[in-house]
Amino acid sequence: MVRPIVFIGDSITEAWGFHRAATFAANDLIPRGGSGQTARWITMRFRRDVEETGAQGVHLLCGVNDIGRNEGFFVPAEEIARTLAGMLDEARAMGVTAWIGSILPAARIPWNAEVPDAPAMIAAVNAWLRDHAHEHGATFIDYHAVLADKSGALRRAYTTDGLHLSPAGYKAIEPLMLAALGRVPAGDAVEASSGAKLLMFGRARLAAFATVAAIVIAGVVLYWASR
Repeated sequence: MVRPIVFIGDSITEAWGFHRAATFAANDLIPRGGSGQTARWITMRFRRDVEETGAQGVHLLCGVNDIGRNEGFFVPAEEIARTLAGMLDEARAMGVTAWIGSILPAARIPWNAEVPDAPAMIAAVNAWLRDHAHEHGATFIDYHAVLADKSGALRRAYTTDGLHLSPAGYKAIEPLMLAALGRVPAGDAVEASSGAKLLMFGRARLAAFATVAAIVIAGVVLYWASR
């Protein structure tokens, strides 16, 4: 039986549930996003959102609004990490399985030009989550690696404003999300060693066929060369 999972976060989660409503419905995923909310604000509704939805799992994705100083003041990366860890600890205390997504890439905060170091702060929080989420009973999902370009900014094809995702952006990270949540059969997708890319089973089978073909061709070439 598929267990419901609630997606708790800010506007990125809110829009995810809107743009990919069919995926959410098909996989018993419940969006609970709040536009503009910081991680600290989200802590105030975290338990309620889990309990009201009857979810047996929680996917947490937030923190960028703290970096954007939506409450009017600077919040250090360490404090953002502690706030996120607190919600993961609460999920574990409730007996709820938790996943936490990396903060998405952004070269700047579109609504606050006074934040000069957004990429560095995003990297710091994500590094902490990558290294420590498991200590708080959660699985880390690295969306940043899928969405970032070579400069570390959000790929233009995946965004509407340099921070929020377009429908194409959500579609790009959906295979990673579904695999992490166990919503696809184990044989259909495998996670790359970086944790950032998924190779569908069909592609893997095609690659294996290509390898065998290359070996056969090489054998034929060597045979004729030796004659």
